[in-house]
Order: sequence, then C-alpha cells, then structure tokens
Amino acid sequence: MSNANLSQTNITVGRGLLERVLFSTVTTVPCCVFLFINGTMLFTLRSKTVFCETSRYILLFNLLFADTVQLALSQLLYILAAVGLRLTYPLCGVLTMLSNLTNEISPLTLVVMSVERYVAVCYPLRHSTLVTIRNTEVAIVGVWVFSSLNVLTKVILLLMFPFQNLESLEMRDFCARENMLLDRISDDYHKAFTYFLFVSAGVAVTSSYIGVMIAARSASTDKASARRAPLSKLYRG
Repeated sequence: MSNANLSQTNITVGRGLLERVLFSTVTTVPCCVFLFINGTMLFTLRSKTVFCETSRYILLFNLLFADTVQLALSQLLYILAAVGLRLTYPLCGVLTMLSNLTNEISPLTLVVMSVERYVAVCYPLRHSTLVTIRNTEVAIVGVWVFSSLNVLTKVILLLMFPFQNLESLEMRDFCARENMLLDRISDDYHKAFTYFLFVSAGVAVTSSYIGVMIAARSASTDKASARRAPLSKLYRG
C-alpha cells in the first residue's frame, strides 16, 4: 500500500515538474524572440546618426530600453516562481525594485513623447527651438530621477519592516512585487502612486491627442476654405 502511495506521489510530482517546464518554455521562447527584436531595434536606433540626433527617436530608444529591461526581469521572476525557487528578501527586493523602476519609466516616457508630438503639430514654427536634443535629454533624466525617487521611497518603507523578528530572510512565497509589500503603509503607497501615475499619464496623453486632432481638423478646414476662395471669386465675377 505504501509503495502504491509513493508511486502515485512520484507521478504527481513528475507531472507538476513537467507542467512547469512546459509553461516556462511556452513563455520563454516568445520572450526571447521579442528580446531579440528589441535588441535589434535598440542597436539600430544607436547606430544611425539621424536617430541619435532626432528627439522622437531618442525618446523611443529610452522607452524601448525600459520595456526591454522590464520584459527580461518579468520573465526571470516568472521562471524563478515556476521552478519554485524561493529567494531572500534582499535579493527579491533588488529585482522587484528594478522592475518597478522600468515599469514606471514607460508611461512617463509616453507622456513626454505625446507632448513632443503635440508641440510638433500645434506649434511647428517653435518646435525646433522648444524640442532640442538638450531639452530631450533633460526630460529623460527627469523621468529617471522621478522614477528613482519613487523606488527610493519604497525601499525606505521596506526597510522600516522589522526583519529582525523573522526566523529567516528566506521568503515563504515566490518573488513578486506584491509579495514585497510587507505592511499596509507600503501597500497603500504603492496603490496611491500607481493610481496617480496612470491617471496623470492618461490625462496628459489624451489631452495631447485631442489637441493634435483639433489642430489637424482646423488645418484641414483652413485648406478647404482656401480652395473655395478662388471659386467664390469666379462666381462673383
């Protein structure tokens, strides 16, 4: 009877391991493909002079770089969770904080890109003076500094947790962003900042889009009026 139970247990464990390997393979292969594509695009954006000297391509490089790092970190955390490897709190904290950093850079960069396009469409004569390489670099540095300050705040809140009362620094669950929110203050701050970030980014992007649409419609109306003006003169003549 005990041999039968042991055999059944081994079969169950083997199936569980096989499922983990299959799921990891299914997600890892597409991830590697996208990482290769992103890497190729990043290399292209840095290999051509025109891309290095154009603001929108510099912003695109920053966005693509953050997304690539985020994709790699997310896949790494998934594989660690799939194989059941439990990390220590310090190591998991480093990985999740890097993930938080790149995750917040993407929407902020999209805001800067939408503002750049808004200036290009609505103020074309001032675009070259407002959107310069230096101003673009300053905006990118501002995005990274703002995101880093948020991560630093999360680290400070995390260090306030009484780790000395734990029997071990090894995590009881897999490494994930949610599992590093160890107290209510950290959880509330994470939710509040996430809501603020995405609502603000959504409003900024939507406002820029509406402004571009209004400018485009106004330009098309002006062109139509300009075309009708000679015909009106002919009819009156």
